[in-house]
Amino acid sequence: MQKERIEITFPIGTSVLHRFYSQKGTRKVIFLIHGYFENGKIFYSDSGKGFAPFLAKNGYDVFVCDLLGKGESTPKVSKDFLHSQYDIVTRDIPRYLQEIRKIAGVDNINIGAHSWGGVVVNAYLLRSQDKNINAFVSFGVKRRISLNNPRKWILIDLGWEFYGKYIANKNGFLSGAKLKMGNENEPKDYFFQTQKWVASKEWKSEIDHFDYMLAKRSNLAPALYITGKGDKILGHPKDVLNHANEVGASHTEFKIIGKQTKHLHDYDHINLLTHKDAPKDHFLLVLDFLNRYNPS
Repeated sequence: MQKERIEITFPIGTSVLHRFYSQKGTRKVIFLIHGYFENGKIFYSDSGKGFAPFLAKNGYDVFVCDLLGKGESTPKVSKDFLHSQYDIVTRDIPRYLQEIRKIAGVDNINIGAHSWGGVVVNAYLLRSQDKNINAFVSFGVKRRISLNNPRKWILIDLGWEFYGKYIANKNGFLSGAKLKMGNENEPKDYFFQTQKWVASKEWKSEIDHFDYMLAKRSNLAPALYITGKGDKILGHPKDVLNHANEVGASHTEFKIIGKQTKHLHDYDHINLLTHKDAPKDHFLLVLDFLNRYNPS
């Protein structure tokens, strides 16, 4: 397996794409985008483990982004770093896809995402009507949290929403470390735009009022939504299924990964991607789904 580092320049900084492949020239290409308080390492480790290296060893040309301000991208998120969810959906994802298609030499590619990364991907797909996506695979992707229990009150209502708003207004950005929810920071505008999407049954752009619920569904790629049986809040099976249904791709598969469904573990929101047993467990399920829409 080979690894390359590619830099993409945006008006506010430089974003890094990490490329993994066993051989160049394959027409099986996938772009992976991480979620909130994360960077691209949710998909790989320096020792060559993770979902991206797994796909590369199985014939895919894999591109993993560090969103602007995250991971190896520069500059890092700060109070002067103006970057929003709207920017990611309408500018950044189209630019990543343009560069990947140019580098790989193919038009038709796949997309994969973890957590909130899947929500911005779905927003892009509904808005753009991109017909050149073969398949979409997602891990623990939900837009709203329907649960109502003490754990949710503490982590989401009190922590992320109430205390998060205080931190964002005070510092000009949201600290994942202060909230004990991740290693990366989020720009203030991104945080407040995300909050609105989590809180509202409607799904509209806060900038140009594009209504994602009314967008055409016929061009959406086949989609696989998986989540861990042990994911109690951030990718609870009920919420992941709700999001899959509101997106409404014509072919959608939904899987709960746990012992009851004959998997090795009741995976949670993070180790669904990082567990050492994932390559011999549910990664095979995801690979089979991708291969159905990406013949050799």
